[in-house]
Amino acid sequence: IMFWGVLIGILAAGVFGAKSLGMEIDLMAMYTEMGIGVGIGVGTATVIFAIGAGVVSAIDYTRKRKAS
Repeated sequence: IMFWGVLIGILAAGVFGAKSLGMEIDLMAMYTEMGIGVGIGVGTATVIFAIGAGVVSAIDYTRKRKAS
């Protein structure tokens, strides 16, 4: 959670810095790309977590069956 806060802070600072320098940035396009990127990242993390949890519970299940 801390990591995301720092990342968002850096991005926001970069956007404001660019604005103050007078660089024209299409904010909507940038936010859309960020949103897509975050979506892909969260989706990937969720899939990896689900697979990891499935593997761990499967191993745990087989261990319990052998023990009994």
